Amino acid sequence: MRNFSFATAAVTLVLALASHAGAAEIVVLAAAAVEQPFEAVVHGFEHDTGNKVAMTFGSVGAIQSKLKAGVKPDLVILSTALVAAAEKDGTARAGSRAVVGRAEIGVTVRNGASAPDISTADAFKKALLAAKSVSFTDPAGGGTAAVFVAGMLDRLGIADAIKGKSLKFNAGREVVLRWSRATPRSASDSPANSFPSRS
Repeated sequence: MRNFSFATAAVTLVLALASHAGAAEIVVLAAAAVEQPFEAVVHGFEHDTGNKVAMTFGSVGAIQSKLKAGVKPDLVILSTALVAAAEKDGTARAGSRAVVGRAEIGVTVRNGASAPDISTADAFKKALLAAKSVSFTDPAGGGTAAVFVAGMLDRLGIADAIKGKSLKFNAGREVVLRWSRATPRSASDSPANSFPSRS
């Protein structure tokens, strides 16, 4: 989904909350995957309406834990499956769900490296095995994409082979920033593949 579509949906949700609650502050818990587009929307919203939005971003698992601990935000942005689960267990109002966007998982190589062949599952597997290191978001944080990547490595049968050369980060943005700013000391310090999985 394009960012303007996400922005339109997010503004609509936040405006509805502001008019319904008449609140000066709207509390939002959201998956890290939507942080950049949502922040851009919110700054304009705050400027235009005078309302304030208190935003907390984190992995889907971290946001889910906050909800289970009793945090009561005005708006929650999570994966579809977890929003459905929150409606079912009562931590979100039933029937209030709306789709506002789609997060995708990317594969990238460091600047100057040759792009690997990832056209088939077998080629992708070979590229991962050939990489000196592989960076991705730590699935222990509960992020949807991070959990997917860990499962994918299992399904490809290479989880153990990748384990010793994996570099895990708390958020996909950290993966990208780490390697976009890095000046590699050696080939082994440079990931040939990374998964910026930010959910």
